[in-house]
Order: sequence, then C-alpha cells, then structure tokens
Amino acid sequence: MINISPHTNVCNLLTFDTEEWFHANYDRVNLAECRGKGSNFRQQMDGLLQLCSDTGCKATFFVLGCIGEDYPDVVRSIVRSGHEVASHGYSHQLAYTQTREVFRADVKKSVSILENLTGMKVQGYRAPSWSIVEKNLHYLETLEELGISYDASIFPVKTFLYGIPDAPTTIHHPRVNGRELNLFEVPMSVTRLFGKNIGYSGGFYFRFFPHFFIKQCIQRANRRGENAIVYLHPREIDAEERRLSLSWKEAFIHFHNIRGTKDKLERIMKEFTFISIAEHLRRMQQDQRS
Repeated sequence: MINISPHTNVCNLLTFDTEEWFHANYDRVNLAECRGKGSNFRQQMDGLLQLCSDTGCKATFFVLGCIGEDYPDVVRSIVRSGHEVASHGYSHQLAYTQTREVFRADVKKSVSILENLTGMKVQGYRAPSWSIVEKNLHYLETLEELGISYDASIFPVKTFLYGIPDAPTTIHHPRVNGRELNLFEVPMSVTRLFGKNIGYSGGFYFRFFPHFFIKQCIQRANRRGENAIVYLHPREIDAEERRLSLSWKEAFIHFHNIRGTKDKLERIMKEFTFISIAEHLRRMQQDQRS
C-alpha cells in the first residue's frame, strides 16, 4: 500500500532518463565513439534502485534502446524492483533532427529491445533532450500509431535546445492537425517566475535550485491538485563519473552541483510520495470510470 504524503493526497511522479555519462546533445559529442569506453553506470543504477527501495518510491525509467543492448540485466532489475520501463529512443538522437521515418524506426527499435527484455508492453516515451517541439509536434501521431499510451517529451519552457513555452502544463490529450490524439501528453513540471515558465524539479533545474525552493514548488502544485514530476539522469548522482569536454556554458548546465544532487534527491523522495507515470495514468482513468 502506498502511503500518502502528509502534505497532500496527490502522488508525484518520479522519472529517470536512463543513459550513460556521454549521452548528450551538444555539437562536438560523438556518441558512437564514447560507447563501450567504461563508466559507473551499473553502480549509479544500483544506487537509484536502492534509494527507491529505501524511500518506498516507484519510478518510470525512460531507457535508451542501446542501454538495453549493453546492460540487459540492469533493465530487467528495474522491472524486478517494481518500476516501469519506458522508451527514451534508441541512441539519444534529437527527435527534431530526424525525419519522421527515422524517428519511427528509432522508437520502434527501442521498444522492441525493451519489450523483449522485460516481457512487458512499453507504454511511454520521452524524447532525448525534450526534443518534441513545435516543428515536429506531429511526430506524436507516430507514437500513437506505434501503440504508445503516453508521451512525456514536452517541456513548457523555451531554451536554446528545447521547449514549447505555451504548451499546456497539465496532463492532457494533445491535438495535432486538428485531431485529439488517443494518447496522453505528460508535460514536465514548471513554475512561474518573473512572468515566465521555468523548470524546477529535474536536471539542471533540480541541481541549481535549493531544496527549500523545489519543496515549495512541489507543495504548491500539489495544493492545486497537480502532480509534480522529478527527472534526473544516473550520472547526476555521481560526482566521480567521467565528464565530457564542453564549453564553459555547456559544462555549467551539464555538471553544476552534481556533488549535492543525491542528498537533495533523497530528501525530496522522503518528503513526498512518488509513483510511476503508468501507475498514475491507470489510477486517473480508473477514477474517471467510477
């Protein structure tokens, strides 16, 4: 039985983009050259699964297809621990740089690998680096055609790499080409700051903002009856992991405050109740039927 957070009767959503230290979408990063060169990935995943066990939290792990090929035992251990395995694509390519046909093949390949490993249907997808944006929003139709139940790729902000700033901020059925799709969109959590949407509960935002600010934002969302979504990468809990050679700006975004992230994550996981996206959608649909 899930214990409801003392702050609210709303469960929050815990997600991990499950990839290696080199999976990033900056110009000079050659993903193929880095693959197989060694990492702390197994220890990082052991740490995340143990943290989930210690705090009683369940999560959605958005797993790259190539991770399934390289670490099949790790993917199986996610499912054995009671978590959801969803698709993060195959090799961490930006979706908006792919043709629709290449995008379809990439997602289909990843889903096939993950389903063969786990024996369970892959229900969800998150694009690498939030790369479903306005110009390729119609790719959601491809996910629908592939039988994906939900997408979690849209970040309602605007950055140099991603974002749809005026996108809906709550779970909904997206409209594409004048039609409401038969899948859910689960957008990343944002708060309003200086009149603009800004992230607070994942990646750089989670590393940058102090614990009290993240906690307040989650509480505020929960008081509105909304779920907050946390997302991190395995490398973000490991200050000893190898590092990419990046420009000053890119390095700040990619590595800032990694040393303090695991402790902050543990505090948040102890203070709130977290479940997987698939479980939340199941409960939501059950409530609508009753």
